[in-house]
Amino acid sequence: MLDQACSGWAVLYSLSERRFFGLCAWPSPQPVILSDDTAEGLEQRMREAETLLILHMPPAEDQLGRAA
Repeated sequence: MLDQACSGWAVLYSLSERRFFGLCAWPSPQPVILSDDTAEGLEQRMREAETLLILHMPPAEDQLGRAA
């Protein structure tokens, strides 16, 4: 259910480690893999990671190139 609420993330649960893992499914300079003991904690970490990515993204014109 958490993966449905957080589109753009693949969410897994490890029975052996008893932890939730979130793997980003969107482009990023480096792989983003987060974990937490609870689903709520993982969701908070994923929201924080999304916010950091937005804050560090270059302006859209830098990504698309400048018009001639």
